[in-house]
Amino acid sequence: MAAQLEWEKKLLLGTTAGTVFAFLIQVVALGTNHWLTFEIPNGLYVNKTGKYLYESYSGLWRICITEFTKNSKGERIYQETCKDHNLFPTEMELYHDHSLDMKILDYMRTGTAFGIIAVTVMVIGHMFAFYALRRPRYIVKRLTALIHFMTAACVLVENEVFIRRTEYAKTKLPLRLPKEADHSYGYSFVLSWICFVIFLGAGCVFLFSSHKRKADNLNEELDDLEIDEPIAIRR
Repeated sequence: MAAQLEWEKKLLLGTTAGTVFAFLIQVVALGTNHWLTFEIPNGLYVNKTGKYLYESYSGLWRICITEFTKNSKGERIYQETCKDHNLFPTEMELYHDHSLDMKILDYMRTGTAFGIIAVTVMVIGHMFAFYALRRPRYIVKRLTALIHFMTAACVLVENEVFIRRTEYAKTKLPLRLPKEADHSYGYSFVLSWICFVIFLGAGCVFLFSSHKRKADNLNEELDDLEIDEPIAIRR
């Protein structure tokens, strides 16, 4: 029994190390702008700016656009500008900005909200996970598993909303995602999916290791382990 408990403890320790790594890459994903990229090799002339739209890359919070103009020799002069997403525009701003409408705003707000929620739940989950390593009671393991599943669900919603947002922009908002553009999901989006897989697996590990057990010998030299049996409190 002692060998099995020790093996489970190492398994949970390795799983928690994996979720810490997943937390870090999710923070990187949220903070970088390479969720979606697109390129128009020949450029798309924009009347409003008098420039050619060449490429763009964007994230949950920010978008960067590369445009070019042509000099007298026909050579391209590139210029990159970045700006934050306007998640809460005024009615006047929404009226004049044809790259926005209420539906795309709902997608953007939902994605960023679930990104924040996911990180918050990750922190709470790690508190339970570290406590489970110190006091591996079955109820703590099950709570940790539940929170890890909740984290995976939040990341899943975040990613799925971003996919729906991209598809909507492709069909309804050509100024945001031109039909002529070749678009692809960037490394930030991939990192977020990796985070989802890790937390889903971690939830399964904590759940399957949360079975109840009785100690064969209360005098075993397992000072850091507790008996996984509920305690009846009587008055």
